[in-house]
Amino acid sequence: MDRRSFVKNGAVLGAAAAALPRFGFAQVKGSDRIKVALIGCGGRGTGAACNMIAADPNIKIVALGDLFPEKLDKAANKIHDFAKKSVGESKASEIIDPSKVKKFSGWDNADQVLAEDIDVVIEATPPVFRTPHYEKIVAAGKHAFLEKPGAVDVIQGRKMYKLAEEASKKGLCVVCGNQRRYDNRYQDLVKRMQDGEIGELLAGQCYWNNGGYIGAWAHGKEGTEDTLEYQIRNWWCFIWASGDNIVEQHVHNIDVLMWAFGSDRMPVEVTTGLGGRSTDLPCPRYGDRFSHFAIDYDMGNGLRMASYCHQDPNTTPNVSERIIGTKGIFQGLRLTDHKGKTIYAPGKLELDPYIAEHKYLLSAIRNGRRVNELRHLINSNMVAIAGRMSAFSGKRFKYEWMVKKSEENIVPQNVDLMGKTQDLSLKNPVSVPVPGKYKLV
Repeated sequence: MDRRSFVKNGAVLGAAAAALPRFGFAQVKGSDRIKVALIGCGGRGTGAACNMIAADPNIKIVALGDLFPEKLDKAANKIHDFAKKSVGESKASEIIDPSKVKKFSGWDNADQVLAEDIDVVIEATPPVFRTPHYEKIVAAGKHAFLEKPGAVDVIQGRKMYKLAEEASKKGLCVVCGNQRRYDNRYQDLVKRMQDGEIGELLAGQCYWNNGGYIGAWAHGKEGTEDTLEYQIRNWWCFIWASGDNIVEQHVHNIDVLMWAFGSDRMPVEVTTGLGGRSTDLPCPRYGDRFSHFAIDYDMGNGLRMASYCHQDPNTTPNVSERIIGTKGIFQGLRLTDHKGKTIYAPGKLELDPYIAEHKYLLSAIRNGRRVNELRHLINSNMVAIAGRMSAFSGKRFKYEWMVKKSEENIVPQNVDLMGKTQDLSLKNPVSVPVPGKYKLV
């Protein structure tokens, strides 16, 4: 993504930005209000809707969907409050009217939302729903903003690759929430690395080390922890609902390295996967996921990638990336020589990337251009999944085996993600994976 073009036009349209078939954008002209729906009305979904308003207030949010009905009014009011601050009270209701916006709840809320007259969908549900919902979004012929991650396991990842191709064939835009790709500083530095400014790239390290366990505030009645409702309400704590923190959160940092290396350069082998649950929180009350991971990837031709993430209280936080080249190092959002002297530092942040990603999407829709960023996300997503599988099992394996042959499916067998209804009181017993006992499939 070229930084100058992005800043000038609000989007990079590149070689893939050919004119679309008429059916793709027949209802959206440059000055029209783009009709938006939000599926997933939690904090990130509500935030994404506000980010979209900041990017382009000439939108109308016409429908909200969430599994749990109590989230709908809260989201509508928060988005309306943000709109009032952005465009003034008199115009805010043109963007969203809390009393008139359509609201749908229940297991089939996505189906109900997609039956409405909309142009683009913000999908920001718990990660396990992303793939089945995007399948429905593509079938309905809608553009989409998808939060990360795009998949929680190998089966979903393979499906998303196919959906990315199908979306392109239909002329549908899809932009994803790996927002560092929309940060002008990262764009500048990645281009310089790809142009050889720090020489041949030899190794990269990425980190998302939190100073606390996300989900330590888990809520719900004691004794209900093995029900679907509890686990979905506390999705960040449960592997099947979140993908674990290496997939749900640390994918951001993995994505930066993958981008710099060349987004289609995939690992040859996952050589080492370590992890565990050192956080002193009981399972299943606080989920079954690991609190820390350390993964080594062989990227081929001598290039290595190391991934580190943890969520342990009272530990030093570090959210960053580092890439070593023959002539220098990328670290701390700058390029240095091997002794730490700055070679190059980018300018200031020009636009909040949480806003820039929506500006990129909406500009493409308005201008009848095709942008499809899903494959980049799923590449990084699958690398994170591979790291999780290695850490859970304690095994090394070829990346190609995972992509082509693994049958890993972590969604509970009694859960129909594509169905119309689901009994949320269904039991789903969980336990923390044990390396050496967890089986690769």
